[in-house]
Amino acid sequence: MPINLDVIPHYLVLRTGCEPYVLNADRRVLRREASRLLHRFAKTRGAPTSIANDAWNAFSGTESIPPAERAEMRAYALVGGAESEHQLLLLAGL
Repeated sequence: MPINLDVIPHYLVLRTGCEPYVLNADRRVLRREASRLLHRFAKTRGAPTSIANDAWNAFSGTESIPPAERAEMRAYALVGGAESEHQLLLLAGL
């Protein structure tokens, strides 16, 4: 059975003073909490990226994040594209 990629976390977004955002590949919010294990995974294995570019406009608009704050926020890409189905399922459980 194929896995539903819409429920696999692809990004962890950290915003000062707020709960983190866990987003899917389309940058839609899956949840507003992240386990310590997911934080650790993101910071050690994820690729840090900025959300101050056009690819993040829909997310930033939905969450009412002003441009100045976008420049300071960090997102971690959790999926690189070469993960196995098993690895994606493990990531979904974090």
